[in-house]
Amino acid sequence: MDLVDHDPVRQVLVSPEGMLTPQAAAEIEATIALLTEHFERVRQHEVKRLRGRLGELSSTQENAIESLTHGIIDQILHAPITALTAASQDNESPAVIEIVHHVFSLDAGVERPEYDQAFGRPIE
Repeated sequence: MDLVDHDPVRQVLVSPEGMLTPQAAAEIEATIALLTEHFERVRQHEVKRLRGRLGELSSTQENAIESLTHGIIDQILHAPITALTAASQDNESPAVIEIVHHVFSLDAGVERPEYDQAFGRPIE
């Protein structure tokens, strides 16, 4: 028995054939960009705070801190970015996008389009 999917976001992101729409790919890219920007702001804030406590650093020490913190962020971002990419291949992107936005508070201060439930597309 086929169940009708009444989730308006899913209706926009997944075509009737079960393939991702161009909008879904754009939503995944936007989520990855938001996630990356979020962690980069955190990284920069923490590096600035650390520099204040350490005083004068040599360029070698500065480079080591930058390299270390970028490596940490890359490792942290690997799992959610991999999950978003895999979800896009399995047509699970709407759910994973929502989870990533919720877990990392990516919607704070960011407007996402409202969806017209009757037509399953963004309200203009």
